[in-house]
Amino acid sequence: MERTMHLKAIRLGFYAAGIINIGGILLFSKALTNEVLMQSDPQTFSLLGCLTIMLWGAAYLVTAKAVTQAPLIALVFALEKMAYTVVWVTWVWRYGDTLPILYDQDTMAGLFYMIYGINDALFAVFFVLTFNHLRKQARLSSNIT
Repeated sequence: MERTMHLKAIRLGFYAAGIINIGGILLFSKALTNEVLMQSDPQTFSLLGCLTIMLWGAAYLVTAKAVTQAPLIALVFALEKMAYTVVWVTWVWRYGDTLPILYDQDTMAGLFYMIYGINDALFAVFFVLTFNHLRKQARLSSNIT
């Protein structure tokens, strides 16, 4: 029963990550048309960058039910989220003082740059915890057989 609950929570986390990646980019980029968002960090959030983030979201969704067969994918996802967190921290360090101006130019872009790194950091932790849990479960299963 406990294992089933953990797997349900893991699947929900993967679904949430996917929906937030896809829905969040579509919302904050105004369906991929928000020039302010894209120009504020063109290396990361160009049109291609936004599409890539949505592809990562699709990857979370399609692996939600299969993660137990390939637990290392959770570690890959954690590293991806950590990379975006580092990019965000670096951006805030360099340009954080421009957030009020960015917010005035475009509310959605301003909100996005205020929160996306926190979101990615939380999902990085989720994916690391998922990997550790699945690795522990695999060890327990191999000890039983």
